[in-house]
Amino acid sequence: MQANCLARPVNDAGPGGVADVVRRTGGLQAQTWRGAAYAVRARSTATTSANVTHAQETERSVVRGWFMRGTLQLVATEDAGPLLGLLGAKLIKDTERRYGELGLPQRIRDQAADVLEEHLLAHGPGNRAELADVLVRAGLIPAPKGQAVYALIRYAGLLGRVCYGPGETWVAVSDWLGKPLVLEGDLETLAHRYLTAYGPATARDFATWAGLPVPQARRAITAVATESFDVDGADLHAVEDLPGCQDVRMLGEFDAYLLGYQNRFQDLPKSIFPGGGMLSPAVIKAGRAIGAWRHADLSTDLFEPADLTAELADLTRFAA
Repeated sequence: MQANCLARPVNDAGPGGVADVVRRTGGLQAQTWRGAAYAVRARSTATTSANVTHAQETERSVVRGWFMRGTLQLVATEDAGPLLGLLGAKLIKDTERRYGELGLPQRIRDQAADVLEEHLLAHGPGNRAELADVLVRAGLIPAPKGQAVYALIRYAGLLGRVCYGPGETWVAVSDWLGKPLVLEGDLETLAHRYLTAYGPATARDFATWAGLPVPQARRAITAVATESFDVDGADLHAVEDLPGCQDVRMLGEFDAYLLGYQNRFQDLPKSIFPGGGMLSPAVIKAGRAIGAWRHADLSTDLFEPADLTAELADLTRFAA
């Protein structure tokens, strides 16, 4: 909790606080915008939901796109190029079978990336339906429906050419950020940032979080770790031996704290991890999950007692 900013060391107000949280955590899970926003709230004391939107849409100090594991993440803008430089090619390779099932050979994918970028540069943000029509008119897909549309948008994103813009639209990165991304990154730097935000952790945890081969991840972790711990026979590594945190925190859906490791979330009860790729809002205390809660009415289902007064008040403040 301490490493992952859940002891709330980030006190900056406004969009600057949002960027600071995202930078310190190495990126936040963003399958849903609500989940990303509440992840920021859990790690700061002076930001609001509107600040998160402002940081992404107006200030553009954070970027929403496909990064670690090829899933949607909110990352600091300066980290987007290095992350894709390290991870993009492998994530594309890992998706080759699915591209084949969808009838999307590399020739079609590369043409689609060109077409999508050119359209977004000329017309600004576009939603899925609009971009689907663009791909159909270019003769790259037969119909404006199906999973091929999203797969081609994501492919352009993994090349660093497309990212999310306002709401559920996409934009050309070079236009949105004012310049193209430089796809160059250093693996040891990424390993150090991971341990700073998630340590103590194993090399396999880092491999799972990033989407890297385990041997490559292990070499990087070994090179940067300055602390090691034996926990139930497993070697865990860190860059700092931090004090514990006894706080209670209400995490949003798909929170990075639960997804930042190889398999820790898999032992959670069905109220938090129902399966099917879902991860519901959770209540944690002293690092352990002690219950679930619901966004709609802030109702809770606790496995053990906890005082949620301060967290419930802060959720109301954040949403105001």
